[in-house]
Amino acid sequence: MLHYRKPHHYRALPRALALCYGLLLLTGCASKPPQGYGVAEAGTAAQAQQQLEKAEQSTQVDSQQTYLNLIAQMQQANQWYASLAHTDAFERQYGATPQLRLLKADALRNTNQWPQAQSTYESLLSHADASMVARARRGLGLLHASQGQLPEAITQLEQARALNPIDADALSDLAYAHMLAGQLPQAQLPIMQAAQLAPSNARVQLNLALYLLAAGAHDRASQLLQRLQQPQAKNIPALVNATSIQTLQQQLATVQSAMAKQPHALQQSGQAMAATPQATASAAVEKQP
Repeated sequence: MLHYRKPHHYRALPRALALCYGLLLLTGCASKPPQGYGVAEAGTAAQAQQQLEKAEQSTQVDSQQTYLNLIAQMQQANQWYASLAHTDAFERQYGATPQLRLLKADALRNTNQWPQAQSTYESLLSHADASMVARARRGLGLLHASQGQLPEAITQLEQARALNPIDADALSDLAYAHMLAGQLPQAQLPIMQAAQLAPSNARVQLNLALYLLAAGAHDRASQLLQRLQQPQAKNIPALVNATSIQTLQQQLATVQSAMAKQPHALQQSGQAMAATPQATASAAVEKQP
């Protein structure tokens, strides 16, 4: 995360964030942190290992694909170091398949082994499968972003979007990179697309809330955040918890600081938001997957 000094006119907590944070304090923090925000569940790597051992004992399960799925589950739970160890174990047993190399590149990136991650992503750019290349491009974009190289990150993420225009994660990442660069108008289209493509993706929906807050659409952001903090169904936690709101507040300060360096960004974004129907921003949370 890039850190900027917060301008004095942004020090007050936005009304939408203050309202939702108050609601979350009343309801407590029982919700699981959404993917990409907060910490992982304890014991995920051990549970995945147990599942793998059971799968290997079964003659009716594709143990290779099961192993890849379990590595992916570890990564979804932020168990990056454990997943990296398992990519090495998988490679010794089955070889370096393209899917394995992509998982390994993601693990290397998230354990700050950037040169190795970059070379592994780049090894996939000549793959025949466009979706695999798109995921490698997205990984390179995130790699550049983690090093503060936002123009390079945006270039890679734009190429990922061109290869797979309906990848909500890539669209959301592209919008976030534009926001970090203070380019709010350029963030509008990809974040609106991502939000409607992935209505139950917490990271995408929080990036939409971030965009709305940065654009000054506080009422719409408040409505969105209040809906996200409601349980999705019985025994299914809400997408947003108190940790998410705190993270969102920090991200908003960073984006606003970047926008302050581009005085026309907020005006242009405000004009675009005024031309966007109310339903567009809220459709993502009203639509059921």
